[in-house]
Amino acid sequence: MRSTRCFRALLGLAVLTALPVALHGQDDDAPRRRSPRVEFERFAAGFRLGYHITAQITEGTDDQTSTSTNPPTLFKATSEPEHDAWGIGGGVQFNILPRWGIVAELISHSVRFKTGLRVERRETPTRGRQLLSNNFVVTEANHWDIPVTVRYYLNGPRQRARPFISGGVGMRLVRNPKARREIGSVDGGETEIVETTPQVATDSTLGAVGGLGFELIDDIGLKLSVEGRYMRWQNKTFEMGLANALRNHVEILIGLSF
Repeated sequence: MRSTRCFRALLGLAVLTALPVALHGQDDDAPRRRSPRVEFERFAAGFRLGYHITAQITEGTDDQTSTSTNPPTLFKATSEPEHDAWGIGGGVQFNILPRWGIVAELISHSVRFKTGLRVERRETPTRGRQLLSNNFVVTEANHWDIPVTVRYYLNGPRQRARPFISGGVGMRLVRNPKARREIGSVDGGETEIVETTPQVATDSTLGAVGGLGFELIDDIGLKLSVEGRYMRWQNKTFEMGLANALRNHVEILIGLSF
């Protein structure tokens, strides 16, 4: 009788001792199955929204006066950018290591600017200022930027917030260019509008890309990234008098990937 009680007591002690170990093992395994950030994801794709902090086309005026005529003649050249700074596109990312990834994107920005020349005679005591000609060209196109960058994260894939640095190369393409000429009437009538051939300096150019940013990851793997990016292009896409495409620009890029 006493031996039976001793056996039962030992058996109960063994069960109580083994139960916490088993429960602890289950707790260790469960988060590994539930957490999406234990193992880094190889592939991600999503949308991009960009905003150009710097202008895409130069702006300015140039006034020159000719005294060979009486009264003198004033030549006024102008460049007026009217572009939309916002851009939209998409991107894909392939992670080769927990902290290293390759990102390829396609982002389209609209470009619109007005350049031209106004010629007029200066006013005299007996006659007001006289308009001789007023000729402007409005040019529209899209800048398609294709940056391919290597991204390095400063921490591991288990973190919710992941700062990163990026660098690489890019290509800029000019697409859908069109232009129209606006000829002002000397006698004050309606302005004549004529379709004309857009003057594109180059259809494509290469560039260098560098950036800093951070990425936020939720429990289901949705990624929100914000990046400040600098791009330097090899050539100007537009070059028309005072209107020139800038080779340097800074852009804020917001990405949503899954």
